[in-house]
Formats: sequence, C-alpha cells, structure tokens
Amino acid sequence: MEDLQLFKQMDFIRMRTIAALDNTTEEMADIVPPGLKNSIRWNLGHIYLSHENIIHSFVGEKGNIPEGFKELFGFNTSPDQWETDAPSLSQLRELLSGQPKRLKETFVGRLSEKGEKPFQLTKDIAFETLDEVVSFANWHEGLHQGAITTLKRVQGIDNLWEPVNK
Repeated sequence: MEDLQLFKQMDFIRMRTIAALDNTTEEMADIVPPGLKNSIRWNLGHIYLSHENIIHSFVGEKGNIPEGFKELFGFNTSPDQWETDAPSLSQLRELLSGQPKRLKETFVGRLSEKGEKPFQLTKDIAFETLDEVVSFANWHEGLHQGAITTLKRVQGIDNLWEPVNK
C-alpha cells in the first residue's frame, strides 16, 4: 500500500473520531454505563496513546506522550482507577487533531521499514513492517469509535456525529 493512501485512511478515520468528540459534552464524556469498563473520554485518550505507543515504539522511537497518559489511558486501565484529573475534551481534541499530520511527517517514506522486533498480535500473527503496524493502528481506532458509538447509544444519544453546543 502506498504511504499516502495509508495516511489518507488515517485522516478519514481521525476525522470521524473528531466528529464523535465534537458531539460529546464534558458530562457525557465521563459516563461509564453499568456493565461497561470505560468512558468516551477514556476511549479518546486511548486512541491517541495507542497510536503513539504502537507506531513509534515499533521502530524504537519515542512518541509524543503527555505525562500521565499511560496511567490514564493505557491497556487495562479504567476511569475508576484514575488518581489524577484527565485532560479536557478540548485538550484531547488538540492532541488528536495534530497527531495524523505529525505521524505523516515523521513516517512518510518509511513505511516499508522493519521494526526492531515483530509486533506480535497473536501467537500466529505478527507485523514486521511499519505499514502493517500503521494499518493495525487505524483498525484499532475504528474499534474504539465503535465503543464510543455504543457509549452514546446507551446514554440515549441518537445524533452521533453532529456537533453539540457545549
């Protein structure tokens, strides 16, 4: 897959994530319905953190991870464990909005690079090149968009994509 096509997909997926964020109030962002583990805010922060962790660490580079993000939004974390304040939706929006451009500037022309070691997804599936890892990160973001949609529907929100007056 050509570099630019993969980054076009990232831009489209992120545009949809930002649209979901823009249709979320601060109050809605922190609701964790019974039977679920995380909130809309957690999913948004996790999307940002995951892109930084997955893509940069694969090639042995340090991503742009704000202090406290791993504790707030890392794998197997949940808002019920938070001991510090989470970023506001406007802070998350700023981070999420700038990330695709920064990743493109950093990695365009490098997507055929092999990582320091394969990214082992399952026992039988490993990604060996950066383009495979970026494609996975895009899929992963879509997975969390689905979680955000579920969290909104459980809250009775039918208008999932239009901006709200905050």
